[in-house]
Amino acid sequence: MTHLLMELLVKGSITLDCGRCLDKLTGAFMVKLRLLVEKKDKQGLEWDESDGLGIEEYLVKIGPDIQEIPLEHLIAEQIILNYNLNPLPSLDEKDRCNQCGRQAFQAEAVRKDRVDPRWEKLQALKKPEQEPPKGQ
Repeated sequence: MTHLLMELLVKGSITLDCGRCLDKLTGAFMVKLRLLVEKKDKQGLEWDESDGLGIEEYLVKIGPDIQEIPLEHLIAEQIILNYNLNPLPSLDEKDRCNQCGRQAFQAEAVRKDRVDPRWEKLQALKKPEQEPPKGQ
């Protein structure tokens, strides 16, 4: 046999940061891959990045010394292509996050004299403004 076509379905869980409250969110993922394995006479493993391949398709050429084909980078690539890595959960009728239940931040509710709590730490890093030199 010189060629082998494998259709893979990978399921698992992924943990991301919520774009609304910055807490960890864990959700399920499922990606499909089509892997065409081709034998070659030389030693080693070689990934072919042909333009004729689809988004879910990969071609790997393997030598007689190869016992395993690493799939981690293929799976990671498919997750990046298919999933929002910075999710922003929707709000319910009471303006609470559907994921964590926290009250959503309302920009109108912030007083003008108070620093937005999300930016408070950045405000502390800001350099104090220098006064222009006098007498010039």
